[in-house]
Amino acid sequence: MDEWVSDIGSMSDAELKGLIGELATSEQDISYNRRILHGKIDLLRAELVNRLRARHDEGKEAITDADVAKLTDLITSGAEDALASAQLADGNGGGKGDTTMSATQMDSFPDLGALTDPELKDLIRSLTDEEREISYQRRILHGKIDILRAELVNRMRTQREEGEATITGEDIEQLTEILAGRAAKGAVENDSE
Repeated sequence: MDEWVSDIGSMSDAELKGLIGELATSEQDISYNRRILHGKIDLLRAELVNRLRARHDEGKEAITDADVAKLTDLITSGAEDALASAQLADGNGGGKGDTTMSATQMDSFPDLGALTDPELKDLIRSLTDEEREISYQRRILHGKIDILRAELVNRMRTQREEGEATITGEDIEQLTEILAGRAAKGAVENDSE
């Protein structure tokens, strides 16, 4: 169990709200990276489809027997085994001639025309794997945020049942600051000091 989960009961409401804010910011960053990956994957897949369509229009074989064999391998065996065998079949087994890029190394978008079909497919696989990992991290953050928000709601419900005010003057002041756009400016100024 994560340490933060066992500490929830000892956190003040302000600490709880602060942690929710930190996790929400992390989730926004991850979601942004995930959207970038989705865009890259979509562009790469569109390039691959365009190549296949062009081959078909030229009367060439768009999908080869090797492509069908790779698909069969992916369906019938473990994904990691199939990926390794597909890379070997494509000639991208990691030797000196291996020009595939890992998604983390790809700061700028590659020249799609310079990539061979196997390199394009490997890059799509790599980005898809990275997107899957980021999506997993995002789901974990969502779970943590949900747990913390549930704790905050339970506290507010208990306060209301005990006759306490669930919304304080500090909450109203903070909301006013947010709506006026001053909260973000103040946070930036405090960070720069």
